[in-house]
Amino acid sequence: MASSFKILIIGGGIAGLSLAIMLEKYGLEYELLEKHADVAPKLGAGVGLTPNGARILDQIGVWDEMCRHASPVDSGTALSPQGRTVIFNPHMGEWLEQLFGYKIHFLSRHDCLRILFEKIQRRSSIHLLQEVTDVSFDATSRKTNVTTKNGSVYSGDIVIGADGVRSNMRRRLWELADAEQPGYIPQADKTGIKSFYTAVIGIALNPPLPEGGSARAYNHQRSYFFQEARKGSGEFYWWLCAKNEETKSGILPKLSNDVKQDLLSRYADDRIGDTLTLGALAEQSVYSTAIPLQEFTLQKCFYRNIVLIGDTYKKLHPVAGQGANSAIEDSAMIADLLRGLRENNTLGDPKALEQGLLEFQTERFVRATALREDANLVQRMESLDNPGMRFMALYVVPRLPFVATFLPQLGSSFTPAKCLKYLPPPKAGMCPFSQDMKACIHPRSSLATAAWAVSFMSAALLPYIISQFVTSTNNDLSETEYTQLSHLAQLYLAVMAVPVSAMWVIESYKASSLISPFTSALLWIVASNHWGWDTTLPLYCSLNVFSSKPIGFYHMPQTMTDLGAAKLLLPATLLSYWIPVIHTQGQLGNISSNMEEWQLAHCALPVVVFLGSMVLGTVSNMPKGVDVVFTNIDLPWQQRSQKTIVGITSIMHISLYLKYGSVILNEGVDAITLPVVRSLISLSVVGMIWCFYMAWELRRINATSTAVVRAWGTILLGAILGGPAATLAATYSWWTKELAHATSHQHEKPSAMTKES
Repeated sequence: MASSFKILIIGGGIAGLSLAIMLEKYGLEYELLEKHADVAPKLGAGVGLTPNGARILDQIGVWDEMCRHASPVDSGTALSPQGRTVIFNPHMGEWLEQLFGYKIHFLSRHDCLRILFEKIQRRSSIHLLQEVTDVSFDATSRKTNVTTKNGSVYSGDIVIGADGVRSNMRRRLWELADAEQPGYIPQADKTGIKSFYTAVIGIALNPPLPEGGSARAYNHQRSYFFQEARKGSGEFYWWLCAKNEETKSGILPKLSNDVKQDLLSRYADDRIGDTLTLGALAEQSVYSTAIPLQEFTLQKCFYRNIVLIGDTYKKLHPVAGQGANSAIEDSAMIADLLRGLRENNTLGDPKALEQGLLEFQTERFVRATALREDANLVQRMESLDNPGMRFMALYVVPRLPFVATFLPQLGSSFTPAKCLKYLPPPKAGMCPFSQDMKACIHPRSSLATAAWAVSFMSAALLPYIISQFVTSTNNDLSETEYTQLSHLAQLYLAVMAVPVSAMWVIESYKASSLISPFTSALLWIVASNHWGWDTTLPLYCSLNVFSSKPIGFYHMPQTMTDLGAAKLLLPATLLSYWIPVIHTQGQLGNISSNMEEWQLAHCALPVVVFLGSMVLGTVSNMPKGVDVVFTNIDLPWQQRSQKTIVGITSIMHISLYLKYGSVILNEGVDAITLPVVRSLISLSVVGMIWCFYMAWELRRINATSTAVVRAWGTILLGAILGGPAATLAATYSWWTKELAHATSHQHEKPSAMTKES
């Protein structure tokens, strides 16, 4: 069956040529049609190859040759509108190679295509000057016929459209689907092709720009990017990306030279370095042209046995350098799909092919949408799109630690990618890609996300709901009983806040929290002391659920970025809480309110951790940088802190229950009439829902083998025996450990540093 199965590739760009090599590696029969006379014309500027694309190119045997014709990105620089350096990191290249196995490289589009073409063994399968004009289905053979401009007809069991953004294949797929199955193609696919920016790209000779790295220049409603071409060649690629006055829709025609000259004249005085302006750079350029930057991701990328990949299927803003790499990912997944069907002897089964293409469409839509949105956000930031973006780009981001902020964000765009399943694996770095993880990370549905958020916010309304059904007259409580129950409830609220405060401190040191509402635990604690923990915790949990919805969230490091802070968790907890704990234990026989001590202790925890970590980092030689941010070295310290909190809070729960349990049971419903008791109930319920969510989420992404029902039963039992505070701390400790291990390399062994810890 496999020998008679013909694959037809339309387009000899990066997606088409790389797919042809993969199919040869897998022993699958194909033909490739290219409309030009040359598959590697000397047109266009550079192509950026990031680790997610590089590892696949390495698998098919072309990476080393591409590196010989490319320039590695060894450093990263960002410039302000005045040409002043706001970000510079000389270690970017070595860190990327250490973390992901490969540096970013840039080479000319001509060399990239030439190297791919030269790797192809079956040159007779490549047909040039074959521009597709028509596509039709053959009802008798189940094949698809492709007619070219010169009258030639080619047939394939599957036709793969990789003919670029101005695609005839996409147009014909839409026409065929509309004729046979109206409504199959969403209207959003046809109207969602947008252009927010226009670019001028060029090649300059020996401009006064730094070699061996990439540079970006920010400006209002525009930005610049520069990268050395082949190392030592003196050639530099440059891009000007300017925001359109109005958003343009649809596939746009090629732009005239007048558009290019208008942009170059308008921004000629822009400073893009200490001694360089755009006007001077343009004068030193041997090539430049203007292109519309179109952005889209199709919801439907296949119909019957026609599938679209590369720029035919989605178009990304080039600022993130993921266009070519995403196309290579598409080709790899299609090649694996076809090889898998052959392995299962279902290559000729239309239903099996349709199911495989449906899985491809679902997975690639999520991946491509994330890349497109990330690239658009980067461009808006670099073009200082609004006052908020300007403030972040020029004053906030440059002051954040590069390793803890930029590298995890960059890595989250690489590691969701997959490599070729049936070829030897590529080089591995410290960071796992999706196939290296135990976790199976896929996006959470909007419905599930909303349901959890609603659950948290509903729990926040419990005091109000209870007040509507329970009259707050307190007529059945004596003044002494009222005071005693109020103090007891306030005390338990303070105890419940201990694991919450510790959780907020740990989360604030994670890479995903450094530019988010969770960056400061102290602000959340102060707000809780003022407005109530039962008010702020539901909000925090809801925001966390929404922020963790994208798949990139779990592809960022799930441990603390500061080892000193991790080591200080336990000492800081003991130092912050020993006074209120001792006072409380000593006053169990005559309980009184010492809320001020507890409130100060909650606030002291993040402060002591922060100050202590600064001192510890000064006086001791601890691992830093990538050796901390991208490893689980902090886990033992987190676990010790959480276990201590479990012990303290469970002892206090049992002590309070033994002393006052009978009082609470005797008062019954009357106790609920107290506002502070209602707040305690609300906070406890929110804490339990958060525990349920953590267990459910771990199971959803396959980060744990524990069944949800079993986990929820254990949580409920723990809340009864040890109290909701201890249960929250224990569940969060389990969550962090399971998540960290599930998002690490499956074969990862504990490092010597971890063992010593």
